[in-house]
Amino acid sequence: MPPSRKIASNLLWTPQGIVRNPLVRVTEEGRILRVEECPDPDREPLTEFHAGLLVADFDTDYRAAFARLCSTPNRSLAESLPEAVTHNKGILVVISGIDYDTLCPSPLARIERL
Repeated sequence: MPPSRKIASNLLWTPQGIVRNPLVRVTEEGRILRVEECPDPDREPLTEFHAGLLVADFDTDYRAAFARLCSTPNRSLAESLPEAVTHNKGILVVISGIDYDTLCPSPLARIERL
């Protein structure tokens, strides 16, 4: 098996819906190999934790795509993320500074490439 990373977060966006407390194993290129639920990621050895919403296959011009998503602040990311997902041609990102109930970005929302 190629080298991989274990990353935990609050949420994971998938086309099928939101996964809570995800623990994902990803390739060096950021492709998700496996997803499982993990409410206690601090007990998992060699696991990175990134607060926020993980999104795989995000547009490689992620800053511009994120700015477009945030241009309508009351629109849920669950609705708008399909516009920024490239389906196996993008990168893994984490979006923080969101309201976890509505999934709307706050004025402090930011994106980070993983």
